[in-house]
Amino acid sequence: MAEKEERALRLLNSVPIVIMNFMFLVIIVAIHFNDGTEIALNFALQFYFTSIIVIVLYKKHIVRQLILSADKGKRKHFILLIVLVASGLLASIVIDLLQLTLDKPPLVLNILLWTTFTLIGLFMVSTSAYTHYYYGQKLNTVKADADKVKAELDLLKSQINPHFLFNTLNNIYGLVHMKDPRAPEMISQLSKILRYLLYDCGAARVSLRKEKELIENYLQLQSMKSKSLADRIDFYCDGLNDQQTIMPMLLINFVENCFKHSDIETNEEGWVTISLEVSDNELHFTTRNTVKQETKKKKDSGIGLSNTQKMLSAEYGEKHSLQAGMIDDFFEIDLKLELV
Repeated sequence: MAEKEERALRLLNSVPIVIMNFMFLVIIVAIHFNDGTEIALNFALQFYFTSIIVIVLYKKHIVRQLILSADKGKRKHFILLIVLVASGLLASIVIDLLQLTLDKPPLVLNILLWTTFTLIGLFMVSTSAYTHYYYGQKLNTVKADADKVKAELDLLKSQINPHFLFNTLNNIYGLVHMKDPRAPEMISQLSKILRYLLYDCGAARVSLRKEKELIENYLQLQSMKSKSLADRIDFYCDGLNDQQTIMPMLLINFVENCFKHSDIETNEEGWVTISLEVSDNELHFTTRNTVKQETKKKKDSGIGLSNTQKMLSAEYGEKHSLQAGMIDDFFEIDLKLELV
C-alpha cells in the first residue's frame, strides 16, 4: 500500500476521537465561563472521561471484531459493547451522586446527556472503522488487479518475443544449411534486433522511431530470403518525431503475423504492404498481405496476434481500436491508438 494511502487511512481512523475531544473541550470551556470551574470539572469527570474511555475502548478492542467476525462472534462482541456502555454509564451515575453541588442538573437529564454523547461517539467510530475497512479492502483489490495485469503483460511479452525470435532463427538456419552467402548479413540484421530486445524492451515505453527501425530490420531479413521478395514488400512511414513513444514489441507482432500467414514465399503474386502514419498524436498502423490457402480456412491468426490484442486491451484500453480480418483475397490489420 502506498505511503499516501496509509496516511489517509490513519487520518480517517483518528478523526472521530479528535472530533469528540474537540466537542467536549468546547463544552467544558463554555461551562467554565458560564457556571464556574467546579461545575466544569464535574462535567469533565462525569461526561468527558467516562464517555471518552468507553469510545476509545470500543475503537481499540471491539469495533474491528464486529466487522470481521462471523454471526456468533458478532453476538459476543456486541454483548461486550453493551457491558462497556453499561459500565461507563454506571461510573457516570456514581460521579453524579458524589457531587455535592446543590444546583446540579437532574440525574435523569445527566443520564440522557451522557447516553447521547456516547452514542454519537460510538456511531462516529463505527462509521470511520467501516469506511477504513472497506476502503482498505478496495485498495488491496485494486492493487491485486494491477499486479495481475502486470504479471499477464510480462507473460504475454515472454510468449511473443521468443515466438518472433525463433521464427527468424529458423529462417537463418535454412540459409546456413544451404550455405547461402546471405546468411552472414541476416545474422548481422538479427544482432541489431537482439540488441533492441535486450536493451530497450524492458521499459514501459520506447521511442516510436526505434520500433520503426525494428520493423525495417525485420523486413530486411525477410527480403534476403529471395531476390523477388524485396519488390513485393512495401513499407510506408510518415509523421514520426523523437517525442512519440509506444509499448515495445507491439507493432512488430502484426508485421511478423503478415509473413507467418502470407503466401509471399510460395506465390509470385503474393505481397505484403505496411503503413505507419502519425497525425495529431494518433497512430494509424495497417498491414495487408495475401494469404496461404490453408490460412484462409482457419478462424484464428495464431498466438502472436492473439496475445498482441490482449496487450493492447490491457495497456491502452479505450484509447485504441483494432480491426483484423479478410478483405477479398487479402488479410488486413487496421490499428488506431492514441500515443500517450
